[in-house]
Amino acid sequence: MFKRPVFETILQRIKEKRLFIQVLAGPRQSGKTTLALQIIDSLKMPTHYATADEPFLKDASWIEQQWEVIRLRSTGKKGLLVLDEIQKIPGWSEVVKRFWDEDTREKHQIQVLILGSSPV
Repeated sequence: MFKRPVFETILQRIKEKRLFIQVLAGPRQSGKTTLALQIIDSLKMPTHYATADEPFLKDASWIEQQWEVIRLRSTGKKGLLVLDEIQKIPGWSEVVKRFWDEDTREKHQIQVLILGSSPV
């Protein structure tokens, strides 16, 4: 299976001990989701992928629900949360920051990969 050159870069960043939010932005249909799914497939850690591109209404509580899923799946271990098409959620950046800060304080080892096709 073809893997873009950026695949290894993102994979290594997700595996780093220090946790940072990774952002992958670009035009629609450019392979962001495919790349994220390849990364998920190559990791040996709990993961959760969610997309805001589904047809039903989403708000900030949707992000909270996704965050709770990865917290449950990764209790005591490192985990990866992938949020696709995040720009479709109003106020998404404040919500992500709140949960990120909370996890940092409580020492949850959750990595976050944000995908967006509009300015994120």
